Amino acid sequence: MERKIILSFIIILLASFFYLAYVEQRQADYDYQKNWWVVYFENPKGDLLDFVIENHSSQNNFHWEVLAEKDKVKEGDVNIAKGVREIIKLNIDNSIAGKITVSITSGEEKKEIYKNFEK
Repeated sequence: MERKIILSFIIILLASFFYLAYVEQRQADYDYQKNWWVVYFENPKGDLLDFVIENHSSQNNFHWEVLAEKDKVKEGDVNIAKGVREIIKLNIDNSIAGKITVSITSGEEKKEIYKNFEK
């Protein structure tokens, strides 16, 4: 009788561990039942304006604009599948100074990042 109770307890305990490991693995997955995207500079401290769009959302179409102060310098569109990280390389004249803003929109959502360069 005691053996059956101990064996049952061990089986239930092992099943619980496997279930918790499975649930934790799904929660750690960036794409499982999640809908988000992020933008950041590839090298935040450098002089380059290359930026990264990392997509973990159902939206695939992104529009980006680069503004020097309030003037549009460059713009483009990019299609990024879910779970993909895309680097946008910008070849912009280094003589641009002041606040440089990179604005990205996808659907109704808009995000901005910026760098300040001395004049």
